[in-house]
Amino acid sequence: MAEKSKLYEAMFIVDSAKARENYQQMEEICLGTITRNGGEIVKSIKWDDRRLAYEINKVKRGCYILVHFNINPQDVQKVDRQIQLNDQILRCLITVDEDGIETNTGAAANENKEAAPAPAAPAGE
Repeated sequence: MAEKSKLYEAMFIVDSAKARENYQQMEEICLGTITRNGGEIVKSIKWDDRRLAYEINKVKRGCYILVHFNINPQDVQKVDRQIQLNDQILRCLITVDEDGIETNTGAAANENKEAAPAPAAPAGE
């Protein structure tokens, strides 16, 4: 019996300079790795471009790409292995997306944080 596909979330980090030159190509590399292994892309977002905490392959800045996709659980290992073999992708983290697709990411989330009122202090302080 074949397993049903699940919703997963992947955060890719690619070289920021290469993403500025041709973002479409870098996004296609990330998405293509998923689709070639039986995944179906639900949503892809250019999340952020920031300085990395430490250099990865002599790269100091990274472009973060957030991807939501459906795939059979047994195919996730194939995707992960191909990501590790791809020199264009600096890092990637794949997790099961249990809470559904996010709507506030990157700069939009920062704007909403600033607009939200500060939480009240606990009683007795």
